[in-house]
Amino acid sequence: MNQRFPAYPGCPVCGDPNVNPQTLAVRWEWDSDASRVVGRFVPGPHHLGYENRMHGGLLSALLDEAMAWASAVRMGSYCVTGELQVRFKEPATVGHPLEISARAEGEGWGPYVRSSGEVRAADGTLVAVATATFAAMPRDEARRLRAGLAFEPGDLDVLAAE
Repeated sequence: MNQRFPAYPGCPVCGDPNVNPQTLAVRWEWDSDASRVVGRFVPGPHHLGYENRMHGGLLSALLDEAMAWASAVRMGSYCVTGELQVRFKEPATVGHPLEISARAEGEGWGPYVRSSGEVRAADGTLVAVATATFAAMPRDEARRLRAGLAFEPGDLDVLAAE
């Protein structure tokens, strides 16, 4: 069963285009059967680094956010990135759909958790892989963040277990 995550209206990755016209506007979903986060994105001409290749920084941002959501589910709190490593394998090109997925690795230690992610083209080609370490936000900070999220009915609330 898939359940969507809320959006942060001003976010450059998951934001609302009415609030942030430059957002990538990705809506992330939790695939509970596979214990992973999934999102889809189609790069356009304004996402290029050069010569029909999507900018690596934008791919990194997509991976970072997917892994942050996976970490949030594992930790039961919103998380911030401590370290991010991305390896680019193949170019992502304009007009070709991408699937971004991520999962938390292990149980975490203290407030920290490791996550991994990947970007694949529609034909299954591996475009990029990433690993990262995240830290769970303190509860008060996580509650303030949740207050700024735009929830739709049925969206997953990682703080719901409170």
